[in-house]
Amino acid sequence: MQKAVLLRCPICDSVRTLEGERNRYAKNDLYKTAKNHLASHNLDETKSAIRKCEIVSDAVEIVIYSEDHDPLPNKEWKQRNATWLPENVLDRVDTSNPSPESSADTTPIQLHNED
Repeated sequence: MQKAVLLRCPICDSVRTLEGERNRYAKNDLYKTAKNHLASHNLDETKSAIRKCEIVSDAVEIVIYSEDHDPLPNKEWKQRNATWLPENVLDRVDTSNPSPESSADTTPIQLHNED
């Protein structure tokens, strides 16, 4: 049995795996992997940062048989429906609404002076 970390892009629903246990990777390493992928989506800096954090916080560790390791998307991001993943693995990751717009409110906060 082997372990891998599964990352999923909430914008395009692509997935990527990294070999090894989740605690093997520093958050900065996961952020870098997410950031490199998000660059292809041409997001502004704020939205990219939000999505990067979302990808890393939703990362899950999966356990697979050694013979199942090769079909995983471990070298590049791939469309979820075009790659092999263990059955039901994405039940642990929210895939309910992949879209460019987040359900989180990203409207800038306006401060008002109360005089």
